[in-house]
Amino acid sequence: MKFVLVFLFSFISFKAISAEESTDTVYKGTINNRPVILYLKEYPNPCGGETGYLYTGIYQYGTTLGKNWLELTITGNGKGNFCMTEFGFTGVLILKKAGNILTGIWVSPNGKTQLKVNLKSVEVSYKYREELEERLEKTHYSNHDC
Repeated sequence: MKFVLVFLFSFISFKAISAEESTDTVYKGTINNRPVILYLKEYPNPCGGETGYLYTGIYQYGTTLGKNWLELTITGNGKGNFCMTEFGFTGVLILKKAGNILTGIWVSPNGKTQLKVNLKSVEVSYKYREELEERLEKTHYSNHDC
């Protein structure tokens, strides 16, 4: 019985610490008037550094959770500016955060096409977040599996 209580307490403590380790935000809006969904995760940087945070994320075109997600390599400068490069360098999002809004541009790899981006954070259900987390993991695995 003592072992079970220690295990249960350890598990609950681990879950509480894990919950503090990252935050996730869902953004909905448009790229050149096409609807998009962006899922952004923020982690404290264990090494500290200028920004103090690391980021990962995915996005897709459309208004419902589909199967075609683009993984993003994300860099922030600690001042609300982000550079989000699509996996395979098929495009880059350069965004500025102001409150719960992300605005900026999407740029094609050759720099010739630039599209306006407008996103706003939205509240979603726990189930929706779980689905997005699963999509993030599957997309990352698909892109980086040998």
